[in-house]
Amino acid sequence: MQLQEMVMNTRRATGHPLAVAGIVTVSVACSQWASMLLWMPNPRSHMVWFPGAVLLGALLLQPRRHWWACLLGTAIGEAAAFGVLGVPPLAVTIAMLGSLVLTPAAAIALESLRSRLQSPLEDFRLLTAFVVLGGLALPMLSAAWIAFSIRGTVLEPYLSDWPNVTLAQSLGNLMLVPAVVWTAMRRRNAVPLDTSGTSIAVGAGLLVILCVLWTWHLPMQRLQPALVVAPVPFLIWAMVSFRAVGASLAMLAVGLLAMHFSVAGVGPFIRDDLATTTIAVQLWTVSLTVALLYMTVVVEQRATRTQALQHAHQRLQSMTVQLMRAQEDERSRIARDLHDGVNQSIASIAIRLSIARQHAQGGERELLGELQAAVTDVSEDVRRLSHELHPSLLRYTGLTMALRSLCEAQPAALRVHAELDELPELPLDVSTALYRIAQESLRNVEKHARASEVTVRLQRVGADIQLEIGDDGIGLDDQPHDAPRGLGLLSMRERAREIGGELRLVSGLHGGTRVIARVAGIASQANQRDDAWR
Repeated sequence: MQLQEMVMNTRRATGHPLAVAGIVTVSVACSQWASMLLWMPNPRSHMVWFPGAVLLGALLLQPRRHWWACLLGTAIGEAAAFGVLGVPPLAVTIAMLGSLVLTPAAAIALESLRSRLQSPLEDFRLLTAFVVLGGLALPMLSAAWIAFSIRGTVLEPYLSDWPNVTLAQSLGNLMLVPAVVWTAMRRRNAVPLDTSGTSIAVGAGLLVILCVLWTWHLPMQRLQPALVVAPVPFLIWAMVSFRAVGASLAMLAVGLLAMHFSVAGVGPFIRDDLATTTIAVQLWTVSLTVALLYMTVVVEQRATRTQALQHAHQRLQSMTVQLMRAQEDERSRIARDLHDGVNQSIASIAIRLSIARQHAQGGERELLGELQAAVTDVSEDVRRLSHELHPSLLRYTGLTMALRSLCEAQPAALRVHAELDELPELPLDVSTALYRIAQESLRNVEKHARASEVTVRLQRVGADIQLEIGDDGIGLDDQPHDAPRGLGLLSMRERAREIGGELRLVSGLHGGTRVIARVAGIASQANQRDDAWR
């Protein structure tokens, strides 16, 4: 559900169509000039071509009603970029016509795979479709149109090499489109990233080391295998620290560095001639980019599952707290009904039996006495049940007295030692949670531990309150599977967590089990309330 909301947010319009056209125009013009800077001096072959990638990224991020603005901005941006060089706008428009038609078709094909298009880095199937369409089919067809349409024009010396133009467009799409899409999604959906100073310093250091290794005068032929894989630590750092955004931007930076150094005549990709050097850089960058994209899918899926589990755990905790509160409210209501309703009715019956007994004769008098005693026992059981459901002592006498009463109410077969310190008045929710933990622990001791003695200890440890229930039973390892590791333990843990505490189960050195609940800082807060009251 969260991923669908992210996709829908990413697909919403980001402004007026004319503003979109203006942004695309500037982006296409700048990307075309950047591509020209990476042309080899001779035979002036392309390293990379970015304008088509800018268009594809814009189409994937904009709703279809704004696509015309993206196409218009692309045409104007290309005409402006080549116009600086004196190339006629008509020749540029004709050469770009293939991309202006084929790129929307590729975007529509990607959209058809799902009703709501995810980023190509969210799913293996979509990523494969993006690699095939954006990295293979679209560049091949666009380059074929360019080679056909520029014959006899001033662009023929620069763009007639079909394999070179194909690789340049493929490289631009694979490097730039993921970076554009994921950066936009991150800004709109606030994807959490590791932006700590340490992480950024590590990345900057790795990038500096890479630049030094590629430009230092080393024996390239001997060290070429190591220098070719030198960017891997930097790319892994970016992928782990910044997920898909970092991986795509890091790959873009590494690819641009490789192209820049190769144009300058340094680095591990230099070959005997410029054409071979260009192909070497292009093939290396394409291969590494595709491999990194598939690795990023694994990272993104793992991060998405982790976030989903965290959200599910938070919802489960919230529901558990709500359930326990509702349970406590229901217990209070039932306890009041038993005390004020049922027990009062039983008391009335006992009074009537006492009156009837006074007027009875012989055997009837004895029988009424037995009935009166039975009714009194029932009244006592109801009172005890009401107290277990919601101990009124907690509200009127505090946690210490309520725990003492709980210990005294245990079966005679279980010797209970109560070591209870006098504590300042605690919040009712804290007292109730600790009382329920003690109650559940004693119930588990009676049912599962096979213990003869149990110690209930309530004490103040610094600014904390600690409740400990220890027995001399069989211990955790020897208890049956239905013992307190089920719902009872979960309930106790959630009660402790609800009041800001923690609960631990510890096995004794000589057998037995200790349940330790500790609430941090609550004692000092209680003292402050007492001082304020005074």
